[in-house]
Amino acid sequence: MKRLGLTKRRPRRRAPSGDRSAFTLIELLVTISIIATLGAISITTVRSSIETAREAQTETTIAKIDSVLTSIYERYQYLRLDMSDLPNNLPGEERARQRIYRMRDLLRCDLPCTTNELGTASQLDGTYTPLQESYRLAVANSAGFGDNYNAELLYLVVTNADPESRAGFSDRDVADTDGNGLLEFVDGWGRPICWMRWAPGLESSDRQPVLPLDPANAELDADPFDPLGVGAGWFLVPYVFSAGPDGEPGLMAPTAATVEAMNNPFDVNSNLDLDNNAPFYPGAPDGSKAHKDNIDNHTLVR
Repeated sequence: MKRLGLTKRRPRRRAPSGDRSAFTLIELLVTISIIATLGAISITTVRSSIETAREAQTETTIAKIDSVLTSIYERYQYLRLDMSDLPNNLPGEERARQRIYRMRDLLRCDLPCTTNELGTASQLDGTYTPLQESYRLAVANSAGFGDNYNAELLYLVVTNADPESRAGFSDRDVADTDGNGLLEFVDGWGRPICWMRWAPGLESSDRQPVLPLDPANAELDADPFDPLGVGAGWFLVPYVFSAGPDGEPGLMAPTAATVEAMNNPFDVNSNLDLDNNAPFYPGAPDGSKAHKDNIDNHTLVR
């Protein structure tokens, strides 16, 4: 006869002495290493993306500056100059040459890239041009030029010579990096973008001739300001550049002395006077290649 309500309980199995529910130290270290590796890869990817974005922003800003400067130059090619002080019997070729010389003087006045040019360059009658007056007024209403005077002049030239151009630049393209009240165009790293109106000895330029010029191909380097081909010069494109990711331009910085030495890189024979105008070559005196990561309007397409 079976007993009701009674069941035989099975003995509870004891876990083998080798079973455990915790990680060993080695397993924990391996897990941490994997997480750290994945984190490092993610950080590297993010940093690379940020650098790429900064370079793209810099290229876009420089391209916009270059577009404005190009349109300004084109406008000057067809600008009428007052030549009434010249003799009526002056030969046509000499008159054309005189026009080019006066145009260069006007460009120095209207497109200065040094403080010396802003203060000393003037018209034939000794007066300043309207654009110069606008620059001088802006400086007078600020704390004066700072360490980034060259970049500040670039901003003044672009926004005064072509006032409508300012609308094409976003707030991130512009800053007052030295706090003196004068703005500068900045690159993706927040550093001022610099420039030179003329850079006759510039290496690796896809937009202007390499010096010294080859006399046999002089017509290929014709200056659009010299439509009659009187041999007064060749075409030089403004040079706008960012120092790039490393912040080191690795070239002759556009200081007052450098630009003053190149104020008149032309002579009547269309040759560079190497004794008085040293070429503008990227590359530090110690031979470093810091300039290789520079971003400029002469080599935007690499």
